[in-house]
Amino acid sequence: MRPDPSASRPQTPPDDELMDGSDTAASEALRSIDHLFARQFVDLTDRVCVAVGYGVSTFSFVLGDTGIVAVDSGSLPGESAAAIAELRTRTDLPILGLVYTHGHPDHTGGAAAFLDENPDIEIWGIARFGDEARRFGRNGAHVARQRGLRQAGFLLPPEKRINNGIASAIYPEEGTLAQGPAGGPDPRALPNQTFETRATVSLGGVTLEVSYNPGETDDQIMTWFADQRVVFAGDNMYRSFPNLYAIRGTQYRDVRDWCESVDRIRAMQAEHLVLGHTIPFSGAAEVDRALDVYSRGLWHVYNQTIAGMNDGKTPDELAHEVTLPPDLAADPLLGEYYGNVSWGVRAIYSGILGWFDGDPAHMNPLHPRDRAGRVAALAGGVDVLFERASEALAAGEAQWAAELADMVLALGHRAHEALVLKADAVDELAYNMVTATGRNYLHTCAQELRAEAASMIEDPSS
Repeated sequence: MRPDPSASRPQTPPDDELMDGSDTAASEALRSIDHLFARQFVDLTDRVCVAVGYGVSTFSFVLGDTGIVAVDSGSLPGESAAAIAELRTRTDLPILGLVYTHGHPDHTGGAAAFLDENPDIEIWGIARFGDEARRFGRNGAHVARQRGLRQAGFLLPPEKRINNGIASAIYPEEGTLAQGPAGGPDPRALPNQTFETRATVSLGGVTLEVSYNPGETDDQIMTWFADQRVVFAGDNMYRSFPNLYAIRGTQYRDVRDWCESVDRIRAMQAEHLVLGHTIPFSGAAEVDRALDVYSRGLWHVYNQTIAGMNDGKTPDELAHEVTLPPDLAADPLLGEYYGNVSWGVRAIYSGILGWFDGDPAHMNPLHPRDRAGRVAALAGGVDVLFERASEALAAGEAQWAAELADMVLALGHRAHEALVLKADAVDELAYNMVTATGRNYLHTCAQELRAEAASMIEDPSS
């Protein structure tokens, strides 16, 4: 869902850093989905309970005759303990097993609460569990943690956050922040039962079929409870256009794999569909409709991007040209609350062809500082660039203002003013963006730019 710019508040530079952007179309669009992740303990069937809004992710309990198997552990130990307490109002059966749909910390971070219940719990995960975290660690890409904090909005004041697109704007519990993209679950909570592609989990009268189903991560699985035709999709589906690329930085999320995995979920013909985030779907017709919409949306973006690549289009062109067809763009299930179509297009391009867009002029481009100097000379000087940037922001052209401000900064001229101007432009972009991760990232960067500008006043030599 891309808001109509004409419906947004006037795009003037925000003087008050604590403005909440409450009257932008983008902000209203995000607020309209808050009900999808309000805290609720859903009795999906007489044997499946789903904890929604207990932390960032959705997790579930499958009840058997003599025990319980959980699917995912939630994101925060305290929140997961609260969900277990609610479960205890329904049954005192022991929790014998825990199945991880994948290794992201928002699905594994609550495991301590399950270990408190049963220190000998069986924990199931695919053999490649945690591949993404291992790759970050192996390559020393520590920058991903800082970018992850920006994306999550953890460095922002609450008034700058609405929600995160698929969950409430929750902050980490004390001592859990280190579990970022390059981190992982408590070492005690790593899987002690693993499988390569497919397995059967049988505990306490519960039988679950688990199978490899790559998508948002390469360690993603599908979990199938055949007795009541409940499928657990993990993060291959939630009520938003999928996050085909995480702006914190990530390896290529193979989009064709993701499309095929959604189709495998649909082929189960489930009566109930539990998502990795937001409330589940119930009823065979509603489940099938949702999966049909999701499948068509993913395949459309993938196929149109491939077609554009084959026509010689660059990623910059395709990011603006590939859009969902009107019927899918209007479906709330594909609103760009968490994932973003244009970011997905760029990911597909780079994931398949790499960084080079095929244009010979882009094979060895000028250093940004050199390019800025030449553009400044054409414009009539760096002061002219700065004035044009100011005019662009006043005219509501925040993206162009930010790009011009970057050129001024590259030349080391009027640095304090350019930092503040870029911060204003970046904040304005954030207020008018629906995608929550993008809003968070932009607002955080604006905050950092203002801090840098303030430090220049305190220390003029910096």
